[in-house]
Amino acid sequence: MPEKKHGPAPVTVVARFVLTDRHKQDTEAFEEAFDGYREYMTTQHGFLHTSLLRSPDHSDRHVIVTEWRDNSAYKAAVMVPDFLLLTAAGLMELADLDNDHGPVLASARVTEADAAAEAGAVGDGVGQYCVVTSHEPGDEAPLVARLDAVARREGFVSGSVIASDRRKDGCVSLLRLRDAEAARAAGAGPDEEIYEVIAEASMDGAASRAA
Repeated sequence: MPEKKHGPAPVTVVARFVLTDRHKQDTEAFEEAFDGYREYMTTQHGFLHTSLLRSPDHSDRHVIVTEWRDNSAYKAAVMVPDFLLLTAAGLMELADLDNDHGPVLASARVTEADAAAEAGAVGDGVGQYCVVTSHEPGDEAPLVARLDAVARREGFVSGSVIASDRRKDGCVSLLRLRDAEAARAAGAGPDEEIYEVIAEASMDGAASRAA
């Protein structure tokens, strides 16, 4: 498995949102609030990519995954009034944030399939599915081995095991697959959460969203 190149560690922020009881039916409003988040992020130095994920089984549950060049770029973008008072507030008005494992620093170990995914056009991923799993502190080796095994399955797109910046030795694994069937086949237990990719944006401002 190839290693990431030396240099500042990229940052992946994994933020889980659950619509509040008052806004349980406001899925569309939350997704529109993400549009504002996306527009802000694509103007920030060091931003790489963001995806909005929605649970196919629970429409009130979403995950936003955002990738940054390094931790300094991430902090510079989010620790300012424009983000806290405008962009973030639009999301937090509708949903509770469950961010126990984030922000998280990307692991150096990734699969070769990531390179192919990064080379693809933004928007190709809308309609794909992600398996998001939080792991308690422990040995990373079994998670990397599982990633290698899933990478050989039909429908695999990309995957990574990323180390938590908030929970010592905890981590999150992210697997992206081409369809729901492949995602459910890759899921291996009660802690697995499956989400559909419904919107994406990249550093060049290109964006797409499910109809």
